Amino acid sequence: MWQSVINYVQGLVAYRDMSPDMGIRRQVNRRLQERSRLSVEDWAELFIKAIDGSLYAPLLTFLYQQLQDYSGLDVGRIRPEDRLIEDLQIPLVCWFDWPHQLCDDFFQAFEVDISEEFDESQLDTVKELVYFLNRRLSSMDSVSPG
Repeated sequence: MWQSVINYVQGLVAYRDMSPDMGIRRQVNRRLQERSRLSVEDWAELFIKAIDGSLYAPLLTFLYQQLQDYSGLDVGRIRPEDRLIEDLQIPLVCWFDWPHQLCDDFFQAFEVDISEEFDESQLDTVKELVYFLNRRLSSMDSVSPG
């Protein structure tokens, strides 16, 4: 009987630890409110200019939607130079498994498996995330950037 209660309490603590921090999410979104909100097309154009190269357009549409889903942040207000941890607090505003979910969603959308090489701790900015994913797509023979 007591073991069931202990397991239940431990489950609640683990759930809280793995859940997004809604207070921090609200804080980040309040800071983002100071910026104009870009449509997916304008957001994609901003990243194309920031990377100064060719980007696979469906990737930018994919990220615009997925980052919103994972983080609850207003992605239209996120800019290439935003730091994933310091500015956007991604580890705190997302569910704990967002990197795994990104790998799964990326595979479903583009049939490219990045699970062995994706390490979010090695990426500092949103621009670096976009660049990393674009390189994985452009390295595939079946997908040409543009």
